Amino acid sequence: MQTMQFNFRTLCRNAAERGGQMQQRLLDALDARHSIKTLPEFGIERAAQLAGCTANHIRNLEARGDLPEPRMIEAGSTQRRIYNYNEINIIREIIGKRPSRPSSAGCVRVVFSNLKGGVAKTTMSLHFAQYLAREGYRVLLVDADPQATITGAFGFIPDLDLDDGDDLFPALTESPALIADAIKRTHWNNLELIPARLALQYTDWRLSQPEERQNDALGPPPVRLHRALKAVENRYDVIVIDTPPSLGMLSLNAIAAANLIVMPIIPHMYDISSSVQYFRILEQICALYEREINVQRLNILLTKVDNTTETLNNIAVINGAYGELILSNRMGLTKELQKSASDQVSIYEIDQPRGSRDTYNRAIMMLDGVNGEILLAVRQLWQQEILSGIEAAEANRVRTAVS
Repeated sequence: MQTMQFNFRTLCRNAAERGGQMQQRLLDALDARHSIKTLPEFGIERAAQLAGCTANHIRNLEARGDLPEPRMIEAGSTQRRIYNYNEINIIREIIGKRPSRPSSAGCVRVVFSNLKGGVAKTTMSLHFAQYLAREGYRVLLVDADPQATITGAFGFIPDLDLDDGDDLFPALTESPALIADAIKRTHWNNLELIPARLALQYTDWRLSQPEERQNDALGPPPVRLHRALKAVENRYDVIVIDTPPSLGMLSLNAIAAANLIVMPIIPHMYDISSSVQYFRILEQICALYEREINVQRLNILLTKVDNTTETLNNIAVINGAYGELILSNRMGLTKELQKSASDQVSIYEIDQPRGSRDTYNRAIMMLDGVNGEILLAVRQLWQQEILSGIEAAEANRVRTAVS
């Protein structure tokens, strides 16, 4: 038995070494290993609509030199101005229409969380972060799922493009300040990413060890992401976190770091049943870490909704149980969304729809509706924080006057 164990260990070591050499050969052979990610481009009328001004106003700003010289493409016998989302944000900045969180309110952390896989957590995390960036907000997207689907959607190949330290692991096991070293820029100027790698799975095991529970310097394992994000959150308006389809330490850290939890549920019986267990676990977590957890709101998002009688009946049951928690907008099933998920690409980044224009437009309308409602919830949290600050200041003024 001892000899078998030794041989197996040797085999694993040799295989890892050969795999490392293979990775290096792939890197050497693929200098242009994946196309550079780009944003969709559109004309001046769409640019003006997004920026909240007129096309003539943009032309005048460009003529005066207040905006960079426009990029031009040939369109038949004429030239046509083109813009992308990064350039829209420049226009917003110049005309004073760039949105941001109120100066007296903090960054809001939005976590998409569910115990089950396949409920569209990753799809919604990606699209909500890009929706915020499209609208002009400063966003940090945290990929806390070792499957690294979101990381791949931004053009990073985990374990080829990324090294040790390029994920959450050091911030959760060594020092909260190391989270800043993991942040990567993306092709969206106002959207940054903390990527994930398969090796991030080791985090769950590491944080479950007895010595980690006794680490006073880093604090309790489930609240370390909460503490790490404090080191960088002032740079952003919103932080969006995607979670694994399980309840390990990575998921617990995300939940404990949240201000707003969005729970995607497919209106099928098994998914409905799992939601009950999910809420029981959340209650236990809150009881254990009441001082650290600051979840202010939870909403349920119905996803992959179809028009079958069974689904409609299940939705009625969910509404009866969770009523006020459920977002009014839903994510239905469209071929464009299914294709987007399988291709690891965002619908917001597609220049031309792969299917029909109607299917594409329907998917965009659904996404905008859901994301707009979640953004409204974020704005309400900002407003609550401002009102709480005013009330606290007034109470302090009264105490000072009395004394």
